[in-house]
Amino acid sequence: MKLRNFDLDTILTSSLVLWIISITSAVMMWIYVTGIDESTYITRKFSAPLEYRSLDAQAVLRGRIYEVDVELRGPEEEMLRLDYNSVSAYIDARSLTPGKRYTVSVNVDTPGNIALISCFPSQITLDLVREISRLMNVETVLPQNLPEGNYIEGVEIIPKEVGIRGAEDDIAKVGSVRVTPSVEELLGGHEVLLPVKFSQSEPFDGAVTIEPPQVRFRGNLVRGLPRKRVPVNVRLSGELDSDYQVRAIITDPSEIQIEGSKDIIAGIEAIDTEIIDVSGLAADKVIVTPLKQPEKVSGSISFIGASSVKVSIQLSEARAEKMLRNIPVEFRNTDSPQNWIASPANVSVTVEGRPSLIEGAEQVKVIAYVDMANIFMTPVTLPVRTEMISGDAFRIVRVEPQNITVNALSR
Repeated sequence: MKLRNFDLDTILTSSLVLWIISITSAVMMWIYVTGIDESTYITRKFSAPLEYRSLDAQAVLRGRIYEVDVELRGPEEEMLRLDYNSVSAYIDARSLTPGKRYTVSVNVDTPGNIALISCFPSQITLDLVREISRLMNVETVLPQNLPEGNYIEGVEIIPKEVGIRGAEDDIAKVGSVRVTPSVEELLGGHEVLLPVKFSQSEPFDGAVTIEPPQVRFRGNLVRGLPRKRVPVNVRLSGELDSDYQVRAIITDPSEIQIEGSKDIIAGIEAIDTEIIDVSGLAADKVIVTPLKQPEKVSGSISFIGASSVKVSIQLSEARAEKMLRNIPVEFRNTDSPQNWIASPANVSVTVEGRPSLIEGAEQVKVIAYVDMANIFMTPVTLPVRTEMISGDAFRIVRVEPQNITVNALSR
């Protein structure tokens, strides 16, 4: 008798078999669910604080969400004793770096047999930006209703610098930090505590803080032309002796007080001296030189206290370098120098000296050599050493190459 061939896959995927499996699963699930005493399980909805764990210390989080709504389900006895502080909702920010946007899932940890039913929102978008700090000088902005013919002097701000902190792109929008005293505060001449404010190019996207937020301010309102302290700029002409260079220029005083109309002195950042000729100068020099009225201004100014300054020009020796090429390498501490060969056989030696002498450095006698003491096997790499035979005004500063390879000649 012949057995019929049958296909097991065809049987298992037939509509009848699939219908039987579905009905069986549904019946078993109904038996399981109806066997649970639903009256002993309850649900609770509440708001849980949202933590941001392992967040980069230099990151600022924009659009921060502070809490999420969670729904929990569990045995009535445990739910009634539930301490809401034992439920943790958090974002794991360990792998997130500032400068990018991320969409991340909210994690919820629950105690015991209590299960999470839902969390809203279940995902949030994080905008991480880098936080930086910057020190800025505090500027004084005078009130618009300042009495005519008055100016402010003796301004003192403590501290002179404040720190601003915030997202990197917000800090870039800060033009200045300033205090704005009122006319009444200036007329009193007393020390006052003033808030520090921003001058910004556009609104901030996040929080930017100032530390300290207030500074101590003192200033006197004086009748007369405005005054201003500006640095002194020394002007030199001519070429020094070629063997010398300027090490420092010291002025006494280094700043000068000027007086003039508000519009004129506002555009003056420094006061120049008359030109000092240093042609051929080969030693330190001290000279008293007058100050020069600023050019390209629509009026004159007055110098308060002094119209000239003492200028000290301090020099130091100039140095120049020259490379001496194709210096042959000698062999020392060997009975038979002719039995050795160096690769390369010549090196370059750079010497340093006064600029006026450096052109004659070709006449300097320099020896390059390698020490062959205790050398028995080749090839060997040895450092190149040098000696200055003549030319005390020069100093050897460099050898190229620093090491060479030495081989014994075949016999």
